[in-house]
Amino acid sequence: MNYKSIAPFLVLAVMLALLLFSASGDSATMDELAHIPAGFGYVKEHDYRLNPEHPPLIKTLSAYSAWIFAKPYFPTDTDAWQKDINGQWTQGAIFLYESGNDADKIIFWSRFPLILLTIILGFIIFSWTKKRFGENTALLTLVLYAFSPTVLAHGRYVTTDLGATFGFFIGLIAFLKFMEKPVWKNVFLLGVALGIAMLLKFSLVLLIPVFLIVILAKVLSAPHFKVY
Repeated sequence: MNYKSIAPFLVLAVMLALLLFSASGDSATMDELAHIPAGFGYVKEHDYRLNPEHPPLIKTLSAYSAWIFAKPYFPTDTDAWQKDINGQWTQGAIFLYESGNDADKIIFWSRFPLILLTIILGFIIFSWTKKRFGENTALLTLVLYAFSPTVLAHGRYVTTDLGATFGFFIGLIAFLKFMEKPVWKNVFLLGVALGIAMLLKFSLVLLIPVFLIVILAKVLSAPHFKVY
């Protein structure tokens, strides 16, 4: 077996180990104190009152993971839930540390979907780069991604940062595919990618002006285009 065929999987396996071991036993960040209970509000109570400033997909995936593996009690008889306007941090502190739950277990399993998403993004980056620039360039790109301190730091937390990265990348490559071959299939794929991106981070609406600028540049650079 060619070492190049297994090298990407070895890199991703090492990255996965780094993310899992560093996430285990690490206390919740300030953002996670809000995002984790918000996800449980969506999943258990079907209520969007906590953390409405970010879209629900990341928090929902995290909550389902923790709900399956940790099965915590989510209190709804608190002032933070019933009376406060978006009392996310207080509700998070009560949920994790004052309700008889295993906070470490909840935090770890809430992070698990983000860790998987980080690995999936690495595989997508490798696959796309390989098709465009060859295997050697793709492997180098993957190594730079997998061992980037920024990616390793944010890829293990229940925040929107890695989700935004994922959404921007899939949106961009779907758009490039559409530009190269504007058929209905690629229109559909672009729509799906853009929809996923919007569910990951509201600021990814900036993809739309990026797309429009690229389309305008393509039109203006066309050989037949004339300005009268």
